[in-house]
Parts: sequence; C-alpha cells; structure tokens
Amino acid sequence: MKKDTDQDLDLVEEAKKTLVGAKDWLLEDVELMKAYWHDKMGYMEAWVDANWHLVMDQSEELVENLDEQEDIALLWLINHANNNPVPLEKCVVAGKEAQAGRYICMDCGHENSHDGGTLNTCEVCHYGLMYYQGE
Repeated sequence: MKKDTDQDLDLVEEAKKTLVGAKDWLLEDVELMKAYWHDKMGYMEAWVDANWHLVMDQSEELVENLDEQEDIALLWLINHANNNPVPLEKCVVAGKEAQAGRYICMDCGHENSHDGGTLNTCEVCHYGLMYYQGE
C-alpha cells in the first residue's frame, strides 16, 4: 500500500512540474510577442513621425485609390460568385438617374420602358435592379 502512495505522490509532483514548465514557457512566449509588437509599433510610429507630411499630403488620394480598388474587386467577386447573367456594373438601381430606354428587370425579366431621369422599380414585380437594354 505504501508503495502505491509514493508512486501517486511522484505522479502528482511530476504533473505539477510539467504545469509550472508549461506556464513558464507560455509566459516567455507572451513576453517575446509583446516585445516583437512593441518594436514593430515603435518602428511604425517613428516612420509616421518622420514622414507625417507625406501621409497628410497623400492620404486622401491613397484612400480614394483603395476604395476604388475595393469596389472593383467586390464587383468582380459578386459577378463571378453568383454567375450573374449581366455584370452588376451594367445594372441600374431604382431611384438613381438613368438614361431613357428599355430596362430589363433582373428578377422577373420584364422589359420596362424609361423616359429618362429617376428610374422606377419594375412595373410587374417592383424589383429595383435592372439593366439597360438599349433604346
């Protein structure tokens, strides 16, 4: 009986040592990650401090370029993921200004005539997305 108790105590001690080692390892990794990000953010802050005039001068233009690229990428993704029969960039949403002509409803396929100005919803199903078919 005594032997089993000693083995149990040894197992408990080994488990405690393993947990302490794992905790120390985790804390060391956390400290390394904190130091890494501190250095990275310090570098970024120093760069912005040194080049703030470039950031201020070009930021609006950079944001506009990014927005435009994101819009193009989103349209491409939607068109290809949905296998749209008509690319969305050729579609017109009801309530927007549109040239006069024939517009096909993207929901029911009804041909709607439009005299120009603000585009109305489909005459049949009242869906609000149409594509320009021509004069």
